[in-house]
Amino acid sequence: MTHAHAAPVGEDVAAALPPRAVIGVLTWNGLSTTRACLASLTRLRGWPIPIVVVDNGSHDREGEALAGEFGPPVEAVTLRRNRAVAGGYNAAMRWAAERGATHILLLNNDTVVTDPSMLDRLVAAAAPDVAAVGPLILNQDGTTFSAGGRLSWLTGQTGHRRTPLAGDGAYDAPWLDGPCVLVSLDAVRHVGGLDPTFVSYWEDVDWCTRAVRAGFRCLAEPRTSIVHLRGGTIPTPEAEAFDLRNQVLFIRRHGRLIDNLTALAFFLLVRAPLHVIRRATSWPRFVGALRSVQIAVAWNARDAWRQRRWRIPATGPAIAAMPDASE
Repeated sequence: MTHAHAAPVGEDVAAALPPRAVIGVLTWNGLSTTRACLASLTRLRGWPIPIVVVDNGSHDREGEALAGEFGPPVEAVTLRRNRAVAGGYNAAMRWAAERGATHILLLNNDTVVTDPSMLDRLVAAAAPDVAAVGPLILNQDGTTFSAGGRLSWLTGQTGHRRTPLAGDGAYDAPWLDGPCVLVSLDAVRHVGGLDPTFVSYWEDVDWCTRAVRAGFRCLAEPRTSIVHLRGGTIPTPEAEAFDLRNQVLFIRRHGRLIDNLTALAFFLLVRAPLHVIRRATSWPRFVGALRSVQIAVAWNARDAWRQRRWRIPATGPAIAAMPDASE
């Protein structure tokens, strides 16, 4: 399990590497895409590195097929049903913890490694008080999609920094993008894993916010990058509904009373109307957009009724309660 580095970036980087960094790749019915991701991981310095492919209930048990195709160090965890991003990543973190890892690099299957030193750079920035480190997320054309997240409590909106902050090192970010992030398992033990209530979208924002409030830091490392193909594993109407409902859910979990008032007003008066207007290019898209807004509002209203309160605590499962191959 020791992560041996044959060609370190530099003595300062090599000295900072923890002994047990592993990788988790999440897949769902994406055999060829996942194969390309795994092939790119073999370019990393220090290969072979322990890897788990978490198969989120694919039709043909593609995780096991890929583990057999690549052989050690690639293993597979096959979940009986699709547990979405939060559940799949949690399964990867449980696998890593059970193998004594200190950190795990969580990856969407539609990512491609182009920098052999990426893992070295991320782990070198992972000081004890750092919960997570993320590289620059690049588009296929080489432009920067995200250099760390942005968050406005006034509007409840998130965004992406398009250019790194000035300087020559890692810097703090309120949250990091889920397609590629190195996570400290010590931080997971303190704050729990990803909250499965979010399913997909905003689960990374929620986890980073919990970690920061627990005294950890989340860092963007601009000296390395990864390409995200942005393949879209959830159909667009469903993705829009999750994005909208989880924006409201996030503010309910983390915002103060004033944040809830201003963010909900912004959602109802600005975000939701703009969402519908921008999709009014055809009648089906218009109806779908209205439906997404309806789902988002109705779900949060029902959840608040069940909870008997609007503002609810932010939590995540303990490692022992995370999914494994038996679930």
